[in-house]
Amino acid sequence: MSGEAEYLAIPAPDRAQHLWRYTPWHRIHPTGKPEEIPSEVSSAVVSLTMLDGSEPPKGVSVSAIDGDLTRNIDSDIGGAFIRALSEESVVKIRIDDGIIIEQPLLLTVESTGSVSGIQIDVSVGANSQTELLTLIESGADWFGLMRCGTIDKSAIFNDVVVNRLGASKLLRIEQFTLLRDAQVKFGTVGSGGVQTKGDLRYILNGRGANLQVNGAILSAGNQHNDHHVEIMHEELETFSRLKWHSTCGGKSRTIGTGMLRIAHGAKGSDSAQVFNNLLLSKDAEADSIPELEVLENEVVGCGHGTASGPVDDDQMFYLKTRGFSDNGARGLLITAFLNSTLNEMGSEKIHNWLDQLISGGLSSTS
Repeated sequence: MSGEAEYLAIPAPDRAQHLWRYTPWHRIHPTGKPEEIPSEVSSAVVSLTMLDGSEPPKGVSVSAIDGDLTRNIDSDIGGAFIRALSEESVVKIRIDDGIIIEQPLLLTVESTGSVSGIQIDVSVGANSQTELLTLIESGADWFGLMRCGTIDKSAIFNDVVVNRLGASKLLRIEQFTLLRDAQVKFGTVGSGGVQTKGDLRYILNGRGANLQVNGAILSAGNQHNDHHVEIMHEELETFSRLKWHSTCGGKSRTIGTGMLRIAHGAKGSDSAQVFNNLLLSKDAEADSIPELEVLENEVVGCGHGTASGPVDDDQMFYLKTRGFSDNGARGLLITAFLNSTLNEMGSEKIHNWLDQLISGGLSSTS
């Protein structure tokens, strides 16, 4: 079945489905008409370098491949739509077994035109130690990014996706599988785009797999950011933490939904999630919906929580008595709030790079 036929065979989801409750499919669709597949699609361009601009070392490669990426979920309409758009834009990033890289890799994704999309397969070899930053730059009016991959046994991998789109819509679809004893951090940093819908899924399929998922969302103006994160524990003694922080200014809206699933037989699993939202204006809105589905009795722990609130007046007063202006004190508190998740996304090199990125966008948060 072709990509177009596959997509058209899937019924458009209604808002009764958890995934599409807060951002209906027609709202993130590029034309607003789910039965349409745009005929004019621009290819995205990717480049892979080290963070300092130098060439990646031997054992790290990026190449075009044949065939589409798939996810093992029912009615994957977002994935099917991106596959239909990007059948000729499929890229594989390969990190060989045993590779140890001291400096982060930087994957830059650029797009042009009205509609663009790309599929990226990420293969991380066993016993490797690497960090990957993916920067989505301004370009197409609508961009679809699909990433799938496997983190092999005993690999240590830090991965951060940064949304720096301009006045664009972003549909981001993702699924990664962690094998035995893999230690992985996935980070999401959002400061661009007018509307973002993320469907991010992670499967702990190897005993001892360790996963941390962190989000830092800087939302302003009329931006709409909706991220759905699912973490599935399918093996013994797996560990996960989901920590998501969003700042909401202007008339923006952020939504964070988290689902932690522990399968029957995944004894000794330890899982928790927390969503925190900082409201920067009276017109901003933040919704957080943490959920658990536990089918195993012998678990170490399963917890969830959420909190939302404005900038603390006492903290503002404290900083202003020490010489900070209103904007300076406010900016410092926002930075500290987001840094609590940025700090956990990877090495000091990644954190410093992300901190400068976030600090440059604080002026538009009111």
